[in-house]
Amino acid sequence: MNKNLYSIRMRAAQGGPHECGGKHISGAERIVKEKEIMDTIRQLIYRAQQHERGYPDYINLNIEMLNTENIREVTSLPIYTIKTTNYFEGREMAKKILELLGINRTIIEQSFHHLLQGPAPNGANMRGAILMDIKTGQRLEPDLSRGIRVSRIDYKPEAARELAHQLSRYGLNNNHVREALCLATKVSLFPAIVGELCWSDDPSYTAGYVASSKFGYLRFNHLKEKGSARGGRIFFVDPACSELEKTIYRLEQEPYLITKLGKVNGEITYDDFKQIAHSALKGASK
Repeated sequence: MNKNLYSIRMRAAQGGPHECGGKHISGAERIVKEKEIMDTIRQLIYRAQQHERGYPDYINLNIEMLNTENIREVTSLPIYTIKTTNYFEGREMAKKILELLGINRTIIEQSFHHLLQGPAPNGANMRGAILMDIKTGQRLEPDLSRGIRVSRIDYKPEAARELAHQLSRYGLNNNHVREALCLATKVSLFPAIVGELCWSDDPSYTAGYVASSKFGYLRFNHLKEKGSARGGRIFFVDPACSELEKTIYRLEQEPYLITKLGKVNGEITYDDFKQIAHSALKGASK
């Protein structure tokens, strides 16, 4: 019996590779069995060619064998959707939640500025995430154009089917939610990372989220205006962590597979969330 699985990663760009100045179009990845490789490749290429940001002229596929003994099996974060009427309200709620995680308001405002203005040095979006020091606001990623690319993540097929079923109950069964939850779950498991802020750079998708090990995956239907192509993600890092290089390596290289699901909740109000947060913070202080 073959105990290996395969990591398949797709990146698509327009105007050449993103690293050489091309416009990033889309990216996705899977962890699959050997017999599923060809079907998965076809699905990922089709996805790259159908993206709303344009038709790519560069598609890169990377296939890597993984030994199952090296894959960490984890449980996904619980999901909550916090009710918002517009992106102004959503951003203010997100900022308050980040403050509850111990991040200074000035640093939070700085993080929003990065995503709204374009986090790369040339003002463009980034494929990877910003690493931001929660005390100084300093960016800690080694390459400010590349960012940190969390990779080698997926769901076990049984977990993926159950997640799709649970999300469908609330009209949330889409690639954005499934893939963001997968990434946020891996990130939340690293002690150095206090929390994550993210919204998509897809113009038609206005939702975003704040994720953390304390509160789970908190999504907002509105975190940016419709039609905006600005977006990205920020990992807020505790400067007390002395293993930043090791954390970066593990985020990018270690394979994680979600085998169990956290609870998928429906829409809640911000007041509902405050009660959840109070219980979580109270439990953490014991």
